[in-house]
Amino acid sequence: MTDFLAGIPGPLALVVVAVLLFAESGLLIGVFLPGSGTVLALGWLAGQGVVEVWLAAISAFGATALGCQHGYFRGRRDGLLRRQLVKRFGEQRFARAESALDGRAEVTVAASQCFAVVRTLVPRLAGHAKVTHLRFTICNVPVAAAWATTLVLLGAWSGEAYEQVQSTVGLLGLPLLGIAAVLVLAVWWLRRRKQLRQVPQVPSPLAGPVSTSSKPPVGQRETSD
Repeated sequence: MTDFLAGIPGPLALVVVAVLLFAESGLLIGVFLPGSGTVLALGWLAGQGVVEVWLAAISAFGATALGCQHGYFRGRRDGLLRRQLVKRFGEQRFARAESALDGRAEVTVAASQCFAVVRTLVPRLAGHAKVTHLRFTICNVPVAAAWATTLVLLGAWSGEAYEQVQSTVGLLGLPLLGIAAVLVLAVWWLRRRKQLRQVPQVPSPLAGPVSTSSKPPVGQRETSD
């Protein structure tokens, strides 16, 4: 991939990488495409001055995020997806996977961006499982930005150690998974805080009516013997 990108002009390399990353995260053929390796190669080109580092990071992030969005909406509309997965994995296994995604959607969506294959499949499964678009986007987009930026910077800073960095890039899943966990906790805390604010204040049944005035009602006078 590096040799191929190095042989074409910088702007065209950005377009090629964007197309590959969109397909890798948004189309089922993406399970066979090298997502992380492609971003690393683009970062290496940025380190050589072929393209700007910031432009490489934005292109990689935008392409993979758009691909995930495409996969999500395809999952919502694809009526054949369930039959295909049930035929391959069985009804019970598919039901368990669907239930796990529904119960821990934030963690699943965020972590999937860091690993090949599941980065392609999870957006479709999330759409099929009726995970709301807002939940999916909040959990996917920040991690996609961290994933793309980290790999571009690693490729740009690797220099002569590019081959070693490329061979160990799989280890990036661990720190990025930590970032994903922090983001998920932040989302949970914000939702919890919002729920607590919406809880109505119910007066205690043991508390009597509170008198707001010690004066007798208008028109009522004190009588004396």
